[in-house]
Amino acid sequence: MLQSRLLVLVMAGTLVSGQAVHAQSSPAATGQADISNNQFVVGPSAVLMPKGAFLLIRKGREIGAIRFTSIELTETDDPGKATYESYFQGDASGSFLTANVVKRSGEIDLKHLKGIGRASFQTGKRKVRVGNWSFACDYPGRLNMWTYYGEQRDYGYEFAPTSARELADIDVSDKRLRWFRYDADTRVSLPLSDLPK
Repeated sequence: MLQSRLLVLVMAGTLVSGQAVHAQSSPAATGQADISNNQFVVGPSAVLMPKGAFLLIRKGREIGAIRFTSIELTETDDPGKATYESYFQGDASGSFLTANVVKRSGEIDLKHLKGIGRASFQTGKRKVRVGNWSFACDYPGRLNMWTYYGEQRDYGYEFAPTSARELADIDVSDKRLRWFRYDADTRVSLPLSDLPK
């Protein structure tokens, strides 16, 4: 029943910050209506993340790491909730365990606008902060690859899924990391078992 409700939501389109998000870029439309705990899905234009696994984000010499600590899909018309924690540092070659790392945490809570129907939801509690960077989350466990107040395009951010579930396990210099940029036409599934920490 949850999958059919999500599919109806996706097929109708979703209103996000005044813009329509088409079915092709939604998790349900790409066969990802259920959050999987064993893979990342990168694209189109967002990263669908498994609960507990870190995603690295970098731009220039700055780097961040984020993971969703809980992902809760609902049986109602509302998409659901998620909580996250993020870490940020100014040196992309360093460790996230140093004293200068900025830690943030927050909650995503997506609800439909009342009186408009299931095709849209309000924009409150959908901002994800990684240091000074802000991204939107328009589905529990899904991080947009463009800036929160910006339009859908490449802003120079790169995203690397990892299998790390502990901050101490992240190796930002690992040559096996695969870095992706915003691309509205590409979708890649990456099993956790194939990813470096």
